Amino acid sequence: MVKKQMGQKKVALLTCAAADIPPELEKKYQITIAPVLLNFEEKSYKSYGIEKGLTWEEFYRVSENEVPSTAIPGPGHFKKAFDEAFEIADSVIAIFISHKMSGMFQTATKVADEFFKDKDVSVYHGGVSCVGTGALVIECCKLAEQGKSKADIVTKLEEWIPQANYSGIINTLDNLVKTGRLSKAKKFFADMLKFKPVLGYVDDELHVYGNIRADDKIIISQMKKFGQKAIENIHPGTSTLIVNHSRWSEAGNEIADFLRKLPNHNVEVIVQETGVINSFYTGKKLLALGYIGKYDHKWLMNTK
Repeated sequence: MVKKQMGQKKVALLTCAAADIPPELEKKYQITIAPVLLNFEEKSYKSYGIEKGLTWEEFYRVSENEVPSTAIPGPGHFKKAFDEAFEIADSVIAIFISHKMSGMFQTATKVADEFFKDKDVSVYHGGVSCVGTGALVIECCKLAEQGKSKADIVTKLEEWIPQANYSGIINTLDNLVKTGRLSKAKKFFADMLKFKPVLGYVDDELHVYGNIRADDKIIISQMKKFGQKAIENIHPGTSTLIVNHSRWSEAGNEIADFLRKLPNHNVEVIVQETGVINSFYTGKKLLALGYIGKYDHKWLMNTK
């Protein structure tokens, strides 16, 4: 447990393992991570973030034959996470993935109301999942590092949430169907036409904008164009764009290198592999971006 010291920031950030916070930034900003449970037939795991509790290699080995389910840990785990965050700062902002994708936000809110009524804590959900939520957390951390008050950070956060984005191209819909995140009918038509679905979030829920006929080369090209548009339309005052992939580091790094070389921007481009919580939904060879700013699905749909 990290004890608060003189000169530390005023505000601590708390999120859950499903936000896929890059490990180096989790450490840099002292972000507290609440666990998420992954249940297989013979064993359950607690994931505390990237490579903590269940590694990628372990996950992919076990999940070859079985798609696990996720579960919300008991209130005691949330209380422990809040306690740890309050050891870092007197004020805490907790940000979780979309409340329509998980019950983490609801449980955290109940725990905060029951055990931390006299503490300065605010709980939000970002309306998206994975590194889309992660981008919100990281931007709040940057403000906290600047010494901003909790009130100032919350004002910015509430401005950012409607423009939090997590969108990209997925290679397979198998696991989304198995876990009930998508209908079999949508998968059938995508498979039949050998299309790659373009996914994003609408009204806090996962949405298929459409499909593109694409091989790996076209997918990478589309993501480069998407990234360029994202940088051009990133919310003023934010500077984080996360290139997210699942078991496709060559593509993720190629896209990131391309975006870093674009002129006239001060955006921090981060490459992050999808953590095990989200990997069993996406399957392998997902490419997506998480950032705060304007988004138009046509940036990905138009392959001309």
